[in-house]
Amino acid sequence: MRHWILFDDGGGRFGPLTDLRPFADLRTAACTPGERLALRLGAPRATIVPEPMRELARERGVPGIDAACEGDRIEVWSARLRSVEDLLAEPPEPGSAWVSAKGDLLAASVDAAAATTLASSGSLPAAVRRVERNDLRQHERPWDLLDDLDASLRRDLEAKFAALAASGEKSLEVAGIVVGDAPVFVHSTASIGRGVVLDATGGPILIEAGAKIGHAAILIGPLWIGAGSVVIDRAHLKASTAIGPVCKVGGEIGSTVFQGHANKTHDGHLGDAWVGEWANFGAATVNSNLLNTYGEVSMRIAPDGPSERTGRSAMGCLVGDHVKFAIGTRITTGSCFGTGSMVAVADPPRSVGRFRWLTDRGEAHYRLDRFLEVAQTVTARRGVRLGAAALARIASLHAEASQG
Repeated sequence: MRHWILFDDGGGRFGPLTDLRPFADLRTAACTPGERLALRLGAPRATIVPEPMRELARERGVPGIDAACEGDRIEVWSARLRSVEDLLAEPPEPGSAWVSAKGDLLAASVDAAAATTLASSGSLPAAVRRVERNDLRQHERPWDLLDDLDASLRRDLEAKFAALAASGEKSLEVAGIVVGDAPVFVHSTASIGRGVVLDATGGPILIEAGAKIGHAAILIGPLWIGAGSVVIDRAHLKASTAIGPVCKVGGEIGSTVFQGHANKTHDGHLGDAWVGEWANFGAATVNSNLLNTYGEVSMRIAPDGPSERTGRSAMGCLVGDHVKFAIGTRITTGSCFGTGSMVAVADPPRSVGRFRWLTDRGEAHYRLDRFLEVAQTVTARRGVRLGAAALARIASLHAEASQG
């Protein structure tokens, strides 16, 4: 078994995606960075996250957060690496580290003392030899995740299929509803309605434990449905989509990641998007992911931030945790909704800050007590209670938004 630790340096700028979780716990396809490496290397010896997020990471169950950095040779992996496949076979030589042109740590092979220094200070000792690797890239902005989504999802599914084969788990018999030759696996505790089509022509499909697929739904691979999620009758889930655990989804969804515990149960399009936990899309809410000019989409992650080129012609929306959309919301191409925002207007602005309350009467700050009352009601419906670290982080973000 290889000894390894996951290193989250807190780098990059991801807007609402990392407000309530470290990047190490961010779902970038069917896996978070930690889950992705654990499938290939076994459980980590430790997960290093920036100090402000450590209690929150522990509360979220990030594995190995308290583990000791023991061993003569410990591999260190950056949580923000855009691909780990080539590095798994040939990690850095002992006593050396690979760094980016900016000096950010990409990967390293060090002893326990150096790993402990990294955990305590956020950097390796000077004695560790640095080797610049310009061919290895890290995630820097939210749209990087969508650029990599199809390839990342295919690799995640390949690793998950291998783990299922090793465990001896058997798939439900679904031969009569499968189109195409790519692998399809439906967990034995999942359920499939009548008239469902699993189209594996373009890629594999994996449906995890306890998931429910409603009647006449069409699912197109590559696609991952997380444990306990529900796909509504007649849903159309298109390729390159990852639905996290305990979600309810319906309508038309494609090239999108749901972190988990979110709802989009009604008809309406959502594409080229990332959706945080506890978000809810009202009936008839739709999202444009393409400009009428077919041009490059620019985004403003924060209302007072710069407009940034994404390099993408298809770019839907970024939706922070606990965002709620009223019925009939029309989400414009390249929109971003900050954590905790309540959107009750038909045509919201393209950039909405944290904890904003939008109605036809105008925009106001969402009071913390009112927000928490709603949030705790929503989470309790699925048997989840917000912990002390999450509440503290929410209060801190709310205070920052109040001062902005």
